[in-house]
Amino acid sequence: MTKEELKNKLNEFIVEQELDEKSHKTLVSYRNAINKLIDYIPNEEFEIDKKLIMNWKNQLKDQKYALKSRNQFIVVVNKFLIFLGYKDCTVRQFEEQEKSSLEDYIEPQEHKRLLRWAKQLNMMEAYYIMKVFANSGARISELKYFTVENLESNYIKGAYNKHKERTLIMTNELRRELKHYCKENKIKEGYIFRSSDPKLKNDPNRMIDPSTVWRWVKKISKKAKINSKKIHAHAWRHLFAKQCKEKGIDLDELADILGHKNINTTAIYTKTSMKEKKEKLEKLWKK
Repeated sequence: MTKEELKNKLNEFIVEQELDEKSHKTLVSYRNAINKLIDYIPNEEFEIDKKLIMNWKNQLKDQKYALKSRNQFIVVVNKFLIFLGYKDCTVRQFEEQEKSSLEDYIEPQEHKRLLRWAKQLNMMEAYYIMKVFANSGARISELKYFTVENLESNYIKGAYNKHKERTLIMTNELRRELKHYCKENKIKEGYIFRSSDPKLKNDPNRMIDPSTVWRWVKKISKKAKINSKKIHAHAWRHLFAKQCKEKGIDLDELADILGHKNINTTAIYTKTSMKEKKEKLEKLWKK
């Protein structure tokens, strides 16, 4: 096989994944991972065998990729190998020691501080977006389901993420606050959180870009003196899950609320941090 032939097979693989309704972002990440394998192959002509793939896997250790990224590359390359008919050449992922604690997540008091600073900075759209995250457990990709029309009910049915459908639940308070925000900003239809482009701000069909949301929240976190490492895609989902657990919602219910198929995934979200563990130990012998 030649590199050129392998690149053509990559294009065929991407077309197949596209027909399987993979998102554009996923397709880009697939192409990126497989190109890493193609770039690694030293010769223009080669044979695909297990030794070649194992050597490629081993050299990933020397690249400064996070363990999660390395394993994602392996998952994609394994899919590609199966597509090519080389199932016997697939390799195992790198083993990861399971974390017994949850780190770098937003704590309740930090969330409140972020909300206060959002108000002080008059960044009210960011304020309400953080409210949505903390009170519904919604992913940033699910902001598109928060529309004026969907405020007619506490239940947003048909929310769709990663080929899974679920119902987003809004508390009475969140629904009331979002209605107030819409009224104040004369938002009468379509997306509640709209494009930050001044030319598109009044377009009900143009949603805010996720990168804008994170830019806003990182700016707020800097003012609030909160570690920027805590500002990531699942920070508020962890906060939401932990608050639900503290209020007595069991894992089965929480898995359903968060849209998880596997309850083990939900359990990860409810783990305590080392700081919380220490605080509990400090109370052991106090009178």
